[in-house]
Amino acid sequence: MPARLRCGYTYTSLGAGFGIGLATVCRYFPEAVRLLAALAPDLAEATRAAARKPCVILDGPLLRIDRIAADRPYYSGNTSATA
Repeated sequence: MPARLRCGYTYTSLGAGFGIGLATVCRYFPEAVRLLAALAPDLAEATRAAARKPCVILDGPLLRIDRIAADRPYYSGNTSATA
């Protein structure tokens, strides 16, 4: 189910796209995430692989963080108030 992780599709849209029911999507999604996690390199392996590359692009979600004395919301990696 990389489509859910990468594109943020809902379970309903995944079910419709793959021609399966919502209950099946809800049951398979956690299994797919566990499988992907088992296949992914651990942090040490990923760090070694990144060290051998001339350039590495990191990507991840923006997380709302607590910013002391700030009058507006602040998000990790984002200096604007919108995210």
